[in-house]
Amino acid sequence: MVWLVLLLLLAAALGILGAIVKAALVLALGFVFFVILLGVIGYYFVRHRFRKFVDEAQRQQGIPPGQAGQPPGAPPGQQRGYPTTGTKGPGPSLPPE
Repeated sequence: MVWLVLLLLLAAALGILGAIVKAALVLALGFVFFVILLGVIGYYFVRHRFRKFVDEAQRQQGIPPGQAGQPPGAPPGQQRGYPTTGTKGPGPSLPPE
């Protein structure tokens, strides 16, 4: 710790403290961005492997692709969730009083 303070005082006396601080900042930010990049790559890799695992498990159970979230007896190709067809008009109105 004392050596670090002495080196900083020496750099300040020689007039290169600003350059040293900038270089340290570039190294620190580079390390932070590298760690973030590794995290993002790791997330997408794990997500990819998990989806492959789920697909393989469904294939072994005999579930056709694309029908995993459907209720039993639903026609093939019909997905659960929000409808993708219809109108966006207002719903039925209340009768007048």
